[in-house]
Amino acid sequence: MAADAGQPARSVAQRLFDEPHAFEFAQAVRLLELLRPEAVPLGTGLDPRAEALGLMGALAPVFAPSALGAVRQAPLRSLAAPAGDGRQQPQLEVNAFGLGGPDGPLPDTYLEWLQDRVRRKDTSAIAFLNLFQHRLLALLYRAQRKYRVADPYLAPDRSPAQTVLRGLAGLQLSARRTTALPAGIEAHAVVARAGLFANSRRSLAGFDVIAHHHFGVKIRSSPFAGGWRDLPEASRTSIGRRGSNHLLGAGAVAGRRIWDQHRGIRLIIGPLERLADYQSFLPGGRRHAELRGLTAAYFGDDLYYHVELHLKAGEQPPAGLSKAEPPRLGWTAWSGAGATPPARVARMTLRGASGAV
Repeated sequence: MAADAGQPARSVAQRLFDEPHAFEFAQAVRLLELLRPEAVPLGTGLDPRAEALGLMGALAPVFAPSALGAVRQAPLRSLAAPAGDGRQQPQLEVNAFGLGGPDGPLPDTYLEWLQDRVRRKDTSAIAFLNLFQHRLLALLYRAQRKYRVADPYLAPDRSPAQTVLRGLAGLQLSARRTTALPAGIEAHAVVARAGLFANSRRSLAGFDVIAHHHFGVKIRSSPFAGGWRDLPEASRTSIGRRGSNHLLGAGAVAGRRIWDQHRGIRLIIGPLERLADYQSFLPGGRRHAELRGLTAAYFGDDLYYHVELHLKAGEQPPAGLSKAEPPRLGWTAWSGAGATPPARVARMTLRGASGAV
């Protein structure tokens, strides 16, 4: 086969230098910062030349076709760099939000005078104005990085919005930036639905949305499924001379716990199309632990969760004994299965993040 005669592959940085007009302002600045990670963050230092790049605005009375102009390499002249340092600092020309141009504050007379000085090879006036333009554009970049909720050029865990979303979701950060979450659930699962977690009135409809987006399967919940509640010592029945709560029909209770119909939620998952998805929700599966953690994070540890796993008809595994995957009666093995297995339902009860009851 003949070799490909097309253009050789270019890196993103090389494309930025060749075609800066194809990039956005914040995107181009972020890429140039990544080329010099050891440099001072843009707009935070005392010497602009110690930063990763220099910013200069257009000082010509023309309508630019794009937000960015050329990207040039300039020798690094900084008090922060040792003498003889051969490194170069990229200079990015920005056509928007500057002192010049048709929308800039400088009058046309000044712009014409600056262009005349450039023709005479005198760039001192432009260099002086670029000191202010660099600071102005650097502050614009920092404002965009700080107040944009979704910053595509920053890792999510380092985004300023991450702290805001964690606060809305009720996640507390310690000194080591760790979050106390129930076992089995990661912080990103909570932060992704911070709007629903921010509502202190935890509805079943909200949980259905969270669970559906997290697991990618249909989940329906219903209230009043019930659960046991332990009686405090003062409410239990004791007989004898010093007994208490022993009046039949008034305060006597048999046992140490009572059934509370408000304490349980029923979760109906499925029908699940694949056997692997069904098995992942069984005890020991990855989604089983995530479901425990998600319910505990949203509702707390005080409720019982009666889970019904619905397996699609025909997906039942064939009956057989195996050491690698032993059959689990009522979950993956049923007696009397025919040639065409029917739809199956597995039932279990969870108690917060503590596991099956």
